[in-house]
Amino acid sequence: MRRVLFLGALVLGSVVPGAAAAGTSSWSDEANRVCVVYTAKAKREFATPVTVSGLYAFAVKAKALENQELAELASIPGATPAGTKAIGSLRADVAEIDAAIRAWDKGDKASFARILKQYLNDSRPKAAFAAAGAGRCG
Repeated sequence: MRRVLFLGALVLGSVVPGAAAAGTSSWSDEANRVCVVYTAKAKREFATPVTVSGLYAFAVKAKALENQELAELASIPGATPAGTKAIGSLRADVAEIDAAIRAWDKGDKASFARILKQYLNDSRPKAAFAAAGAGRCG
């Protein structure tokens, strides 16, 4: 039975290019591997709950971690168009947290809180990576 299904998939894949690998690629596989590592790092780094007084330090650490993850993801060759879009959404996420940090540095605590909340609730990177076949990212 498995042999028939495998042969059917091969035939379908040769007739309809791209159908056999719907949503996955070597890029998405590698992206998932990178993201598993960074998710583990984030869980270690942010294991204890953050207090209001610790939000700035959280933002600085989160930005550094996301920048590192972004650099690794951007260095993976062969990104699909959806993968490129996902990397762009992560780049926007990093810019968002950077804007929060800059607001704090200027003494604008209200904007810091608003932008940080927006960053924390932003689901666009997760959705973009899922669409690119890298559901462990974002």
